[in-house]
Amino acid sequence: MSRIPCLDTEALPEALRSLSQGRVINVYRVLGHAPRSVTQIARLGAALFADASLGAVDRELLILTYGTVFEAEYEWAQHVPISRAAGVTDDQRAALRQRRYDADVFTPAQRALLNFAAAAAAGPVVDEALHTAVSAHYTSEQIVETLVLAGFYFLIGRVCTVLDVEIDAAGTDELVRMAQTMHSH
Repeated sequence: MSRIPCLDTEALPEALRSLSQGRVINVYRVLGHAPRSVTQIARLGAALFADASLGAVDRELLILTYGTVFEAEYEWAQHVPISRAAGVTDDQRAALRQRRYDADVFTPAQRALLNFAAAAAAGPVVDEALHTAVSAHYTSEQIVETLVLAGFYFLIGRVCTVLDVEIDAAGTDELVRMAQTMHSH
């Protein structure tokens, strides 16, 4: 059970209920205790999920990486089925779980992206070699988006770890639909 209880859907801000048009996942039910922020946080998450410059596989590889680096089991559990639906393989997830970002299961571009992302998540700076490597494969927009994803999932991850938010790994279709619905509003 969460240190701060999940709010019932009816207690959430109307804007969040309208955005989600369905079951609201536990992290947003806890974030509902911050009613002036939760809707904007949900909108950012939906935009990063549904309208990003990174492809779905790269996005999911990054989210799983951040879930591991930030030790946020909630995020890992939520994104295993989503990543599977996006095309991330079991071998790729196993490599991420072990923090083997140079594993042969990743393309050279993905290896550069994951090493850059893990370094950015672990500390305040990234060395020039990692930046140069990721820049060879990804646009400036995609690199900045990678860092925005890191910040977003740090926020979500810390809410989940500090407040011990109960994992509610929902079905893939439901989470994908929720994010797409939230983004379209």
